[in-house]
Amino acid sequence: MINEASIKCFLTLAETLSFTETARRLYMTQQSVSKYIARLEEDLGFQLFLRTHHYVTITKAGENFQALFQDVTEQFQKTMDETKAYYQDVSQSLHVGYLEWLELSAGIGKALRELQQEAPGLQFSGEKHPQFELNELLLSRKLDLIITYREFAPKEKGIQSLKVLDTPLVLLVSPEHPKATPEATFEDFRSEPFIKAAASHEMLSESRQRARRQCRELGFTPSEIVISPNLESGYMAVELGQGVMVSTMLSRMTLGNGLKCYPVGKTEELLCFWYEQQENTLVRRFARHLETAHKAPENR
Repeated sequence: MINEASIKCFLTLAETLSFTETARRLYMTQQSVSKYIARLEEDLGFQLFLRTHHYVTITKAGENFQALFQDVTEQFQKTMDETKAYYQDVSQSLHVGYLEWLELSAGIGKALRELQQEAPGLQFSGEKHPQFELNELLLSRKLDLIITYREFAPKEKGIQSLKVLDTPLVLLVSPEHPKATPEATFEDFRSEPFIKAAASHEMLSESRQRARRQCRELGFTPSEIVISPNLESGYMAVELGQGVMVSTMLSRMTLGNGLKCYPVGKTEELLCFWYEQQENTLVRRFARHLETAHKAPENR
């Protein structure tokens, strides 16, 4: 069987044309060199060297295989170097994506600091994307891990998930709404027009289905379901008094637009997703750190 040792013996002998020198360079006996060459000639079916007591010369077959094995050796080394560089980069980099409008910097920062203690050379990149792009980037392996809500979970096989936290849901109401008093509760707005933001690349029927499902879960009987083209438009519609909308306290728009917020007594799960068949060992470790970063100290 042709193996690395026999090829190394052959290439060295082809260069030195001396069994003695070949044995010296390879820290072998001349007898071992002769056995490797003889076995290689047997496996290939060609005589590679002409040898007498006075000299060694390479045959035409030997020249052909010398060129082949040199190319293979060089290509093997190149492939080895490229592969080592790839895995070194993989083991030191992490590409994470999360849903736009969410305020996750504190939890991600804490998880990142924990991971950097285990992997000091870590190169981290975090990206915000609309929901459709987020899933697409994960499925195409351009992101190692994504953070989004359960309702937007990627449907591909082989994807693992881990709950990051439960985010409190609130009902957003225009401050100009006549019922938006300090004493009001979300139940006072059950019959108001219900605004739902469409997810990117989502069909209108899918958006309406998500809106109806959420209304059932909350016990809402809205006079109308209004589908806004995106989240920003939805917040604007609420601000203009065109209806009410359910959001989470993690949304930057919820935190910073002056709308009235009424807790609805429910939460929505925020999860991270990644491929189970994953060469980057940092991904699962980051997910674990992300999970603990959002736990209350007393529950740890």
